[in-house]
Formats: sequence, C-alpha cells, structure tokens
Amino acid sequence: MRPEFFEASIQKGSIDLYVTSPRKVAVKNGAFIELSDNEIFYKVENSQIINIKKKFTSLGKDLIIKGNFLYKISVNDKINITFEEKEAVEIVPDSIIHNSEKYSFGDKIYAQGGSVSSSSSNVTGQYTEFTVTEVDDKGKIVKLKITAPGKYISPPSNPVSLMDRQGNITKVNVIFDESFSSSIIERDVADVNVTETETHISLHYPLLAEIEKGELSLSKQVISLDKPYAYDSFESETCHITFDFSPINGIPLMPPNSLDPQATYNEAIRIIENKLRNIESRIVDLENKNY
Repeated sequence: MRPEFFEASIQKGSIDLYVTSPRKVAVKNGAFIELSDNEIFYKVENSQIINIKKKFTSLGKDLIIKGNFLYKISVNDKINITFEEKEAVEIVPDSIIHNSEKYSFGDKIYAQGGSVSSSSSNVTGQYTEFTVTEVDDKGKIVKLKITAPGKYISPPSNPVSLMDRQGNITKVNVIFDESFSSSIIERDVADVNVTETETHISLHYPLLAEIEKGELSLSKQVISLDKPYAYDSFESETCHITFDFSPINGIPLMPPNSLDPQATYNEAIRIIENKLRNIESRIVDLENKNY
C-alpha cells in the first residue's frame, strides 16, 4: 500500500494527532507515521472518530465557544452550524385586517418581512405561504390556512403583511414557534485562537448578523501515537503514514496473518543485501582514495 498523505494537528507532549475534518485516514496499528517536516517516525497505536459539539455565540466572523480547543479544532476544518429557527404554526383566529377585495378561493399569498433562513440547499430561503380557503361575496378573505410554514432566523412582527402576486396586501396575526427541522450551514475554519477560558474560531465567510448563537459540530479522526510528540506544536500541516514498508529504506514489513510470509521475508533480505553491497562498495572506494 502506498503512503497516505493528510493534514493534521498536534500539541507538543501529546499522543493525540487530530486529522483535519472531514478527512478520514486508513490506519493500522504499528504503521509508521511522519509528522510535519520532522524526520522522526512515530508508530500508530490506535485510531478513533470523535464528535465535537459545542454551543457558540457569534461575533462577526468569529464563533466563541467555552474551553480550550486549540489543535482539536484547526485551520481548514469544516464545521456544521445549526441555530434556532422559527416557522409559522398557527393563524390567530379572527385577526385578518386591512383585507383587500381581490381574492378567490385557492389564491396563494406570502408573508413579508422578517429574516428568512437560507442554506446550501435553499439559498434564497422560504417565506411562509398561505392559501385562501374561503372568501365572501366581495372577494374579502374569510379564512386562510398555512400551506408552507417558512423558516426564519427572526420572524416578521405581527400583524404580518401578506402579499399576492399582484401586490395586494392583507394583514394577519400569526404565531411562530421553533422550526420542525434545522438548517445546517457548513463553514471552513480560517483561524483558531484561545484565551484562558474560550476558543475563538474565525470563519472564511461570516454568518448572518441575525445569528447570534447556535451550535457547531464536526467529526474528527484522532490517531494515537506510541509515544508523546516531542517537537514544536503544529496546526494543519502535512503528515504521511506508511503501512507495508519501512519508512526510510522501503523494506517490506511482515503484516499480521500474512498469506505468504516467505516472499515478504525474501524480498526484505534482497533489499538489505543490496544496501549492504552498496555500503561495502563505498567503503572500498573510500579506502582506495586514502592510499
């Protein structure tokens, strides 16, 4: 198997190497791993997937969470963000006002105002849709029903203005409650800084100003090393892992439960013998030059 390259972060003195999400790396216990540009190889003890989930407050491009998550959350990580959203759940009885005389049964009218929630699957967001279910003989609305609840970061204030496609306006009082489903926004991490009690996560693209708090989550692979990392801490730097060959000279390693251990052993001896022959040849050349 060829060496696998990936980005990861680790703190000096730790055995936990955090792979940049959402990347997942194939690992085997005992495999050799090189961290950043250090030429000392460590060995893999084990690997696990962890799920980080934290409440945040938003400050411009920064998300602020409690605790120190340096190296656990790193530059280039992709995080999922959810937040409180509202949807229309009920029309207040007998609250239709400023009623035009332009409607027919089945007409669609749409809520105006508020701040709609958008996501990668629905960039423009969705306003609440109402359908006229009963009109009087003058074309005034008697009854409405909610046919699409919409989704808002902050819903419109009552009385809510409703507009049809011709621009006619009707107003009605609407009750909004927590949305049945949550939008998920994905953002890339641009920078991570810590204080004594908090971690500040900078995003490449800020959230909408109306999103003041919410929850972030990400799934990360953590590779445990055979000994503590002894060099300077690093964040989102290239590492590589090799399974079937020694990391320096490419000598075949005997895998567990090998089906053909003799072939692996013989190939390893052949490579070692060639290395020794080259070394001996260089020694002879050096000795001859000294005479």
